[in-house]
Amino acid sequence: MSSGGLVWGCCGLPTADDYIQCKKCMKAFHLACLTSSSGSSDLVVPPWICPACTNQLPKGGNGDEIPVGFSPNVTTRPTKRQALESPPGSGPDLASKEDLRCVVQEVVQREIEGLAAKISGSLRLVLNSELKTVSGEIKDMKDSMNFMNTKFEEMLRDQNEAKVIIADLKAENASLTSTVKDLSARLNSIEQNARSKNVEIQCVPEKKNENVIEIVTKISKVINCNVSSENIASCTRIAKLNPGHPRPRSIVAQFSTIQTRDKFMAAVINYNKQKPLHDKLNSANLDIDGPKTPIYVVDHLSPANKALHAAARTAAKQKGYKHVWVRSGRIYMRKSDDSNFILVKDMDTIKNLV
Repeated sequence: MSSGGLVWGCCGLPTADDYIQCKKCMKAFHLACLTSSSGSSDLVVPPWICPACTNQLPKGGNGDEIPVGFSPNVTTRPTKRQALESPPGSGPDLASKEDLRCVVQEVVQREIEGLAAKISGSLRLVLNSELKTVSGEIKDMKDSMNFMNTKFEEMLRDQNEAKVIIADLKAENASLTSTVKDLSARLNSIEQNARSKNVEIQCVPEKKNENVIEIVTKISKVINCNVSSENIASCTRIAKLNPGHPRPRSIVAQFSTIQTRDKFMAAVINYNKQKPLHDKLNSANLDIDGPKTPIYVVDHLSPANKALHAAARTAAKQKGYKHVWVRSGRIYMRKSDDSNFILVKDMDTIKNLV
């Protein structure tokens, strides 16, 4: 090759047989200089671009504009990027930055894809395991909910049945209560009728070897009733409700007829009406030793009527009723002398007093 008028871009020696020119800057380069730097003259192929001009090419430039033409003295080889699998030093040392970037991107892309595959596999395994656990828990929860729902329905059914039973029991209880109340009233009436011939004499001093029939006959003489012992069917003292109370036991006298009993009671009432308060029927009238104590003759009441009589007396004090009395086993109340009397049948009558 003629070297006259050339501008050298390598060592600058003016003479050289083998050289090549850059198609961009038209500078000449000795093949020997290029070979010494690259280690092979086969990499220098016309048309050729020097390294300085190569660096100035736009990104993505790969020599596609190089025309097809080459020197007969130089082996022509297509320009290509070094493969990833190539050993070090097998590619050109003058590769562009774009090629290097592509290589790095490809390596990074492969690493990312491999890492993503590993992560995806790991996540798939973890998710499958967790989903199996969650699925099992959901199934157990569903079974529990079904069990609870079944139990709730059973409880609701039992509750409805219990409501029906309770309603029936309430109705039955109301009926039984009414029946018991009616039977109690009947029993009380029977007990009171059994005492229709009886009188109860209270607060008579009690002595040993006393004759209670004689006491009753003495009372009849005092009140001018003249009841003989033949008119008395039975006579005895009854036990006290409170054994420790100092009050003497009452005497219960049963007369032979109701008429005799009513006659005796009327005589007692008339006697007490005729006497002053301090001189009403008392123990001195019967010649009984000891302090003078009043004697009371009242109807012999059944236990239920005794409790009702006591409640009536208490209510009379609380609500201002003036009179409470018993006649023929029945209890009466009157608020004043001019008011109507009230027959006390049961506790409800006392509760409804005004």
